[in-house]
Amino acid sequence: MQIIDQVCSPNIFGKPVYYNVLELKETQMIGHDPLTNTHRYWIPVDADLDDTSAYIDPLDQIDYNFEADFALYREKFNFLTAAEITKSRENLGLTPDEAALILGLTTEKLSDIENDGCLQSFDQEILLRLLTTPDSLHQHVQRYHALIELRAKQADMDVDALFAKLEKINAK
Repeated sequence: MQIIDQVCSPNIFGKPVYYNVLELKETQMIGHDPLTNTHRYWIPVDADLDDTSAYIDPLDQIDYNFEADFALYREKFNFLTAAEITKSRENLGLTPDEAALILGLTTEKLSDIENDGCLQSFDQEILLRLLTTPDSLHQHVQRYHALIELRAKQADMDVDALFAKLEKINAK
C-alpha cells in the first residue's frame, strides 16, 4: 500500500474533506479468472490506513478501478476494447440493433460492452471478433441466415435492407 497523493473534496454540505489517495495491489475475479491489478482508493486523512472499510472509490472517477481492471483484462487476454468493437461495427455500417441481432446478443448487452459498462465474456468476444473480419461475418450470416431472418422479422427490422447491407459488406 502506498499513499500517492492527498486530495480535497467537499462533502454534501460543502465542507472540505481531505483524503489520502492510496494505491495497492489487489486480486479480483474477473469472470472466472483471477486478475491482479493496482487499485486506487480514497481514505479520509484521519482514518486508519489498515481499515479497508474506510476505503472509497475515487470520487472524481468512481469507475477508475473497474476501468483499470477491464483494460488490463483486455490487454492480458487479447480481448477487443470497447472502442475497437464500436469502430468495427461502424466500419461495417451496422447499427447496434443490427449487429446485436446478427451476433445473437441483446442490443442492451452490446451497448453496455461498447460503452465500457461491462466486460464481454469469452463467448461474446468470439462473436464480437466477427465484426473485425467481414469474410467470417459473411460466413456466419450465411450459416445462420434463416435464424437471423426470423429474428429480424420478429424485431420489425427491414429484412431485405439488412441482407442487402450484409451483401454489400461481403462485396467489399
